[in-house]
Amino acid sequence: MRAESKRVLLGGLYASLIGYGTAVVVVAAINVLAGRSPFHTAALFGSVLFYGLEDPARLHVAAAPVLAYNMLHMLVFLGLGFLASWLVTLAEKYPTAQYFVLVVLVAVGFHVFAGLLFFASPLLGNGAWLVVGIGTLAAAATMGWYLFRLHPALRRELREIPMGDAP
Repeated sequence: MRAESKRVLLGGLYASLIGYGTAVVVVAAINVLAGRSPFHTAALFGSVLFYGLEDPARLHVAAAPVLAYNMLHMLVFLGLGFLASWLVTLAEKYPTAQYFVLVVLVAVGFHVFAGLLFFASPLLGNGAWLVVGIGTLAAAATMGWYLFRLHPALRRELREIPMGDAP
C-alpha cells in the first residue's frame, strides 16, 4: 500500500473514531442533563429505525436498539471520516482544490444536519436541534481539528491565503 493511501485511510479511521466518540459523549451528556438515560437518543433512533417504534412516549431503553443504532452511527462516521481525510489530503496536494473541498464539506454538513434534524424533530420535539446540532458540531470540530493537525502543509498553505487588498 502506498504511503499516501495509508495516510488517508489511517487519518480517516482516527478522525472517524474521534468524531464518533465526541458525538456519543456530547449526546449522552445532553441526555443526562435533561434527566434522561445517557442512551435515550440512541435507543430512540434505534427503536424507530430497526424496531418500528412510532410513539416516542412508548420508548423503552434497551441494549438491542442502542447497539443497532450505534453500529449504523459508526458506519456513517467511518464513511464521513474517510471522505474528509481524502478531501483534506486532496486539498493539501492541490491547493486550488481547497475551494472545492470547502464547498463539498459545507454541502455534506448541511445535508447531514438537515437529514438528521428532519428525522429527529418528530421524535425529539423542539429540542432536536440541541441534541443533534451540538453533537454534530462537536464531532465535526474534533474531526476537523485532528485532520488539521495531521496535515501541516495544509496549515501552512491556509495561513498564506491572500485576504484581498487592504485599504
